[in-house]
Amino acid sequence: MFERLLILTKLQLSNIIKLRIDQKGRFYGQVALRVLVVVLMSIVMTFALYFISNFLYIPVNHHFIIFVLILTQGMGIISATSGLMNDLYHSKDNQILLSLPANNNEIYISKLMVFYINEFLKNLYVLAPILIAFGIENDIMFLYYINIVPMLLLLPLLVVLIASLLSMPAVYLRNFLKNRRLLSLIFLLVFIGVLFYGVNMVLAYIPYPIRIVQLYNRFMISITMFMQASARYGLIYTVVGELLYGIKPFLNYLILLLVIGGLSLMTVLISRPLFFKLTSSSSEQARIKPHKHENKASKHVFVTFLRKELTVNLRSMNELLDNYAILLSLPFFMVILNHIYMGMNRSTFGNQLVLVFNVMIVLLLVMAANTASATAISTEGGEFALLKTAPSDTARMAWAKITFNLAFSILVIMISFILFRMVMPFFSAADTWRLFLFVILVNSGHILWSFQIDVMHPKIREYASTGSLSGNKNVSASVRIGFVIALLFSAFSALSFVYLEQIAWLLMISAAVLFLVFRFFLFRSFLNAYFRDIEL
Repeated sequence: MFERLLILTKLQLSNIIKLRIDQKGRFYGQVALRVLVVVLMSIVMTFALYFISNFLYIPVNHHFIIFVLILTQGMGIISATSGLMNDLYHSKDNQILLSLPANNNEIYISKLMVFYINEFLKNLYVLAPILIAFGIENDIMFLYYINIVPMLLLLPLLVVLIASLLSMPAVYLRNFLKNRRLLSLIFLLVFIGVLFYGVNMVLAYIPYPIRIVQLYNRFMISITMFMQASARYGLIYTVVGELLYGIKPFLNYLILLLVIGGLSLMTVLISRPLFFKLTSSSSEQARIKPHKHENKASKHVFVTFLRKELTVNLRSMNELLDNYAILLSLPFFMVILNHIYMGMNRSTFGNQLVLVFNVMIVLLLVMAANTASATAISTEGGEFALLKTAPSDTARMAWAKITFNLAFSILVIMISFILFRMVMPFFSAADTWRLFLFVILVNSGHILWSFQIDVMHPKIREYASTGSLSGNKNVSASVRIGFVIALLFSAFSALSFVYLEQIAWLLMISAAVLFLVFRFFLFRSFLNAYFRDIEL
């Protein structure tokens, strides 16, 4: 069994860690380099903790180290849970591993071992330097440094075990929501609504008018009190923090080992009946409920392609969120920044700067979310050749894609501005809706430009072979162009508000209309000229 576990772990580990053991000189060199990285990180963290203690006046005591443990290990649990959901149940190598002469439990444990090694390396480069720097800063006895070694071995095990247990109900929930698009959308909207409400509650504690020194002192006191509270309710990580400090070491070691033993037993017992069932039901080839929807013929090619875009995007909700994640963060940035702006004492010139900053921030966020348009043709992959053989004007597919991207962007931006008006009614209503119109016009022009980039330089073959958009040059080109457009229009708005305040909005909206019209005719010309020449 142990030999099979070792082989399975090596098979999967070779794809993650490039550490050659067959050449001793090279192996020792890589180990020495990693040790050097840990030493350098420890030096940097020592200076960082000195700055936190002596300049920010945040106490670097055992409450601080427990808070750091909760923060780093909590992030590790979230990351490992997400990774295990994909690697345990949705990984394509399951088809190969499950066909090998090995038990399902051995495959399951080997995957956990791979994640354990990965988590150990994270702690080695992040947590170990912080713990060493903490000991140097507080001049703790030598026993503290000895306790760091077993903690570096046990903490990753604790993270992986907790994440493996959390991943099972999470996969059940994801599989349940996968074919229930309306319910998934409701959950998403509720989550964003709760998060937005939470942000408003936090902002309500900021006193008006905002005074930086008073706000800073209140913030530092709140952080200190929060760290002390987290140390009291840190559960097992409070035990680890006390253990490092030498408080009841034997009792705390016993508690830690019992918790790890209990989690290990639960993981093995629960995974034995569930791992194969979840893996097979999460596979792409798994049998799903048959569709009752009947296809209806459409007389319009554009409507057919538009319906296709809507269906594909709703089916792949995760991909849709990845494409527009920055756009969904727009209401949060607008509310937070303007809450700070409105809380300051401003002159007339200050009010003009607030409008300019709003133009710049909103444009930067909105146009950074147009990457879906820069890969619209490329993501068709091998299916693009089939689409071009259809006996119709397939160039209308491009207009259908643009229509969907425009409609979705406008919808999210409109919701963002409505939420902004609800939360901050004292912000000028006229300026709010003029800004909305201005952003819609500029963003529409940038969507056309991004789509034109993909028409001119499609990456169909690369996407068809890899199924990935990582390193796609069209995406980086779209982001760069969007950044430049945002800066240029921000500079134009600054000049308009400072020197021609009475007609500033008229000039800006007129410039945005001209930009959109120019990009529309240019895109249509390039589409008519080059679309028919696009090949796989």
